[in-house]
Amino acid sequence: MMPTVVRRLLQASVVGLAALSTACSVLPQAESLTYYQLPAVALTAQQAPASHKNLIIQMNRPHAERLLASSRITVLPQGNELSAYKGVRWSDDAPALLRNRLADALRDAAQFRAVVLDSESVIADWELGGSLSAFQVEYVQGTPRVQIQFDALLRDQASGQLIQTRRFVAQQAVDGTAVPQVVEAFGLATDALSLQVTQWLGSLTVVTTTP
Repeated sequence: MMPTVVRRLLQASVVGLAALSTACSVLPQAESLTYYQLPAVALTAQQAPASHKNLIIQMNRPHAERLLASSRITVLPQGNELSAYKGVRWSDDAPALLRNRLADALRDAAQFRAVVLDSESVIADWELGGSLSAFQVEYVQGTPRVQIQFDALLRDQASGQLIQTRRFVAQQAVDGTAVPQVVEAFGLATDALSLQVTQWLGSLTVVTTTP
């Protein structure tokens, strides 16, 4: 006959293994994510003063609130309720996506001697930054649309002097409710906003001389 002590130890082991198995079965599984790039099209060159050809402009990552500063694809289903699409992410956070798209648009426009990012060790003449206060899908009377709002700040990098500010807003209706359709609408809205920015910068006649 099996000793009582040994029998109790075996019973405790069986109970422990059963509890461990049950605990493992209820652990949440890792969320399966799909990543999306921001669609973009090349912009045609915008007319700009000849003086711009001598300038280097630096694109800074705009400031944004916590959720907008993430890689979540945000949506306002109703009122001020800010949420996010499940199972999908941008390839980078929204401020970086906008910065990179604006930089590409300015390179396409060929207005400046060079367009650099704030992550690059280059001394620029101008720097363009600001704040991103909207980069989301909003439902208006049950219809989804993309809303982007960028408050731009253009500074002289050497002196830190503010040259100009401008608010840019772009909206784009979403042709459906599926995530790929949402992503396509984001691309169109960002292209429209990028065009506004390049036209604005092309209209400036401020001349900056580097010491």
